[in-house]
This record gives sequence, C-alpha cells and structure tokens, in this order.
Amino acid sequence: MTDIVDLAEAKAFIRVISDDEDDTIALLIASATESVLDLADTWDRTGAPPARLKLAVLTRVAIAFDNRESVKAGDGESALLTPLRTLDV
Repeated sequence: MTDIVDLAEAKAFIRVISDDEDDTIALLIASATESVLDLADTWDRTGAPPARLKLAVLTRVAIAFDNRESVKAGDGESALLTPLRTLDV
C-alpha cells in the first residue's frame, strides 16, 4: 500500500527535525493511512490524494505521536472523511 503522505511531510507537520523517531513516525504513517483509507472508500487511489485525505493522515499521525499511550482516533477526522465514504443502507 502506498502511503498518502511521506516521512518528510509528516515530520514537518509534527515539527520533528531529528531522525531518531523515523521508524516510529513511519509506522504511524502506515497505520494512519490504513485507517483513513478504510473510511474514505470512494477514493480510487489513482492520481494525487485529495487534500482532506492527506490532512486526515497527518492529523492521525500527530495525535498518535503526541499521545503514544492512546490508540483512540483523533477528534475531527470524521468530518474530513465523511464526504469520501460510501454508506451502505
């Protein structure tokens, strides 16, 4: 699976300049990407990802990085992802 954001983008977003946490941040990116794509199932993964997808991944990375003891999804992401989700009725 291709990540929606890369390591450099995530590090800039969470304001990390050292390379000490690169493995952890890469794991957070992969996990956040999977979680976001589970919800945003209308994006066909071709072309550039929508900005709201990138922001949702970055938000999840930032929250997980700052609160490593919590696995709860961050607040506010649902509003970013709802327009990209198909609901079965």
